[in-house]
This record gives sequence, C-alpha cells and structure tokens, in this order.
Amino acid sequence: MFDRTDYPYTETFVREAIQNTLDARLDPNGAPAIIRFSFYSDELGARRAFLEGAMGFRSDADFPSIEEWSANKINWVTIEDFNTKGLDGKLDDRLGNFWNYWLNFGVSNKENEGAKRGGRGIGRVTFLIASRMNTVLALSRRSADDVTVACGMCKLRMKRTADGSVRTTHAYLADKETGDVFQLHQTLNFSSSLASAFSLNGYVAAPRKSGLALAIPYPHADLRPEGILASSIEHFAPAVLNGSLVVEVDNITLDATSIDDIAKSVAPHIHTRSIGADVRRYLELLRVALAEMSELHVDAKKGLGGLREDANVKKLQERCAKGEKVAIRIHFEIPRNSQQLSANLRAVVARSPQDAVPIDRLFREGMSLPEVKTSTPGELDLVLLADEPNLAEFLNLCEGKAHLDLLESKEIKAKLEARGYKTPVPIKRFVKGLPNELRLLLTPDITEPERDVFDDYFALPDEKSEKAKNKGGKPDVTPPPPPPPPPPRISPVLMETLGDGFRMKANPEYGDWPINISVTLAYADGTRSPAWSPFDFAPSDLSTLTEDCSFAWTKNKLTAKNCGAAFNIEVVGFDARRELDTHIKVWKNAQND
Repeated sequence: MFDRTDYPYTETFVREAIQNTLDARLDPNGAPAIIRFSFYSDELGARRAFLEGAMGFRSDADFPSIEEWSANKINWVTIEDFNTKGLDGKLDDRLGNFWNYWLNFGVSNKENEGAKRGGRGIGRVTFLIASRMNTVLALSRRSADDVTVACGMCKLRMKRTADGSVRTTHAYLADKETGDVFQLHQTLNFSSSLASAFSLNGYVAAPRKSGLALAIPYPHADLRPEGILASSIEHFAPAVLNGSLVVEVDNITLDATSIDDIAKSVAPHIHTRSIGADVRRYLELLRVALAEMSELHVDAKKGLGGLREDANVKKLQERCAKGEKVAIRIHFEIPRNSQQLSANLRAVVARSPQDAVPIDRLFREGMSLPEVKTSTPGELDLVLLADEPNLAEFLNLCEGKAHLDLLESKEIKAKLEARGYKTPVPIKRFVKGLPNELRLLLTPDITEPERDVFDDYFALPDEKSEKAKNKGGKPDVTPPPPPPPPPPRISPVLMETLGDGFRMKANPEYGDWPINISVTLAYADGTRSPAWSPFDFAPSDLSTLTEDCSFAWTKNKLTAKNCGAAFNIEVVGFDARRELDTHIKVWKNAQND
C-alpha cells in the first residue's frame, strides 16, 4: 500500500511526513507549519548507544546485517516540524494519541478531530519502510503540557527464544514496561543526548516551543533531497502557495516566494509527466485556483449535465475556447443528519498547449489525491481544490488508506453513515466525476458532420449512403437477423464472504467436473491488482479447510486441483479490518495437470 511500483517511495514518504505536519499545525490561521528534512553521514559515535539494542534484536530475528554498522559508519535523515502541536496524548493511556502512534496500527484519533488528511492509523509505516534497519526514533516537545518525550520503534519478527519466552514483532525505545504501555526516558539529559546525537537542531541550537522530530537511520538510497523537493511541489504546492506550509531540505527553503525557481530546478525529478514537463504551467493554474472567482450553484445529485444551456456556462465555454483560464467556485450541499451542509470546490480549466499532456489534479486541504482524475482529459488542463471544511471532512472519510483515491468500500460507507451521511455515494461520485464532467461542460457542442461528406473521394461509394439512394442505387435490403446469443456461462464456483475470510463451494448448476482453481489473494489498496507482502499475511497464519479436492499454497496463491461436484474450500484468519481482494482462475484437464 505504501511501497508500490506505480508511486516512487519518495512520494509516499513525503506525503505521509507533510500530511502529519499539516494536521498538527498549531494555528490554521497563524504561522505556517514548517517541516525540515536533513541528511547526515558520520561515524557511529554517540549514536551507537541508541541503536545497538535494536541491532542486537535484529540479529536475534535473523535479519541481514547492515554493512555500514559493521564498519562503524552511519547515515541518517531527520524530519523536524515546527509551529506544530507535537505528539500529544496521555502517556499512560494505551488508546490515546501517543500510544496509538507507536503501538496501535490501524487505530487513529485523527478521525475525531474534524477535517484531517489522515485518520486510518497506518501511514506512519512509511517511516519504518524508509529505514534499511526498519527503525525510527522520535523526540517531541508537546504544546499541550510542555513536556519533552522520546520514543522509538524497530520492526522485528515474532519468535520463541531458547528459554521458551515469545518476543513480539517490535522493540521500543523506552525505560521499562508499565502496564499495557511503556515508561519512557523523560529526563532532560536523555532527550538532550538524543537530540545532539542525531542533530535534531530544532531541539539543540534553537529550541522551538513545540513540535515532533524523527530520526531515520540508514535510509534507502532513493531518498534524496531533490526527490523530496520534487514530491513536495507535486503533492503539496497549494499549501506552499497559500502560505500554510514551508518545506526545508538541507539548506534549501521551499515557500511561496521560492517555489518557482526550485520547481524549475527539480522538474526532472517530478514523477507525473504532465507536471514535470511544464511545472510553470502547473503553478500558474494553482495560483488562479487560489484567487477570487465566480460561483456556480449545482445540485450534486443531478450533476453538471443540465447546465450546458445556461447562459453563463455558454460564456465560460467561449472563454475556454479562446484559450483563457476559466475559474469556477462550484457550490453544492452535502446532506448530513437533518442538515444541508454548504460545500465549495474551486476549479480551473484551461486549454493544454499543443502536443502537451493535460494536467489533471485534485487537492484536498493542499494535498493531492492523484488518482482522482479522468481517463480522457482531451486537450484541457484541470485543477480542483477542496479546502472548505465540510467538504474536506467528507472526502477524508471517502479516501483509501493511502489517500490516493475516493472509494466506496463497505468500510467507508459504514464510517460515513455512522457520522450522519445517510446518502454519501451520490456526493462522492459527483466529486470524483468532476474531472470528466467539468471538461465536458466547458467543451462547446460540436455539430455532427454530414455522413456522406467523403463519398465523392472514393471510387465505390457506400450503397447505403443518402447520395447512392438518391441516384437510384440498390435499395436497402433488410439484413438477416443476428444469430441468437450463446447461453450464459455457468460459473463452477460459488463464493461466500466470511467475517475474516471466505468460502468457495461447487455450483450445483455446473456439471463438467473435475476442475482446477487458483485464487490469488491480497488486501485491497484501491488498485486493480493490489500488491501482496508477506508482512500482510502468510499461509501459516491462516486456517484452510477443504473437501473433494487437493490444495497447496504458494505465497499468496491457493491452488486447488481435481475439484469435484462436492468440493468446498474455507480460508479464515485474515485481518477483519481490511478488505480482501480475490482473483479466481478456473481451468480444465484436471486429471492430467
């Protein structure tokens, strides 16, 4: 989900880091949230004391060694944010914000804090993935109580030791266990030593009032300053332009005044081709989207189709055809409980330069949702900004776990309905369909060409053409009726969803037995072919029961052979909080395979 081939890892890393910083901004109307990425390389020195325990546990878990550690070398990257709240929550509450961050993956208190960009409680895994030793250290000065706390995490493997005890999947930087949480090192000497060892300069040279700092040892080689700047511009440019976000990478500061020059220099590192090829055009569209514009009232259930004949829309079509940038504030209402909440969405449409790939982007509260786009952009650029709180909160609940798209899973519908959105699907589909609907709305009607316009250019005109009929051509002949369609195919497999798995059984209406079946399984991530990781699940984690067939597991693929008319396969043990994606293949010649 956060380590995908279609999104370079730097993008998911930057998206999660900046999203967390914007969520923790102290004053939405005050000083900008500042996030600083810094890269370092040195001898192990004072850093050894903080990491050697984790390295020992990694060795016990049979993880590969890290060459630089053996050579007494280390490189690391730090992420510090300022004008933010820090990592808050009670230090003795297992279900509070603080320990949710460290211990409770899949649980987050963000979703109870209004219109936030996060809320699924899993995005922080990107920081563990970023480290080749799967480790992250943190130091936070909290605005709520002015307390400075340190913690850390190292991902391991569960195993039983020689003395019979069981070690869990993670180790933590803490003083000792206390109840269902840990007692942290909270002395000034410990936090100062951690800050000094890992150059957390916001806590050493110029201490800030509050914020969160992360240190990621042995980062992957593809995490580089130019990639971080490029991803910040691609995914958070509106937040930079409107002054709510400042990004510092080593000695470079990305803000509203420097973004044009920096964007030009890092354009080759921007992943989306349409943006990287003409980043100046991209920023111009966003600046227009942040300015004043006319308003268009829409019924979200009916969509934009009924507005094509509106006089104001006709003027917008003419302006777009002339090459002007057309800016519209789309106003509609979202039903919640017994209220109709006001919602606004800013849109800018403009003709793409000749032979240029159209720009197509939707942002929520300054962060892009790159998969909300049309498959047929034609020759029009489009950017959409959803910053209004009512709409931002609604869309956050509609997003998938990686915040790339707007989905309609059972989990999302249940979450929306629990918050009073009784008919959420039309609103979600309206927003997701806007990249296509707006382009259609602002494209003038095209008169259909005469069907016989090319008849005079060919030696053998179509005998059915209007001109051929008028010249005494052959009369129309009623074509023979098409052959009847083949009977519908009967699936040999019936599927049933269980609470933490699924059941497959023979379809009694099917009669051509035996068959072979293969089922490829992965947790849904919003794509057509979701990726599987052995950290998601393994066959040994699951319970598999079968009848009238033989089966075998290969990674995440279950293969059942010689399935007869009474076959039954039940697999349980999956994470009930995640949606399971299954791809089924059936083939014959079972006895000879």
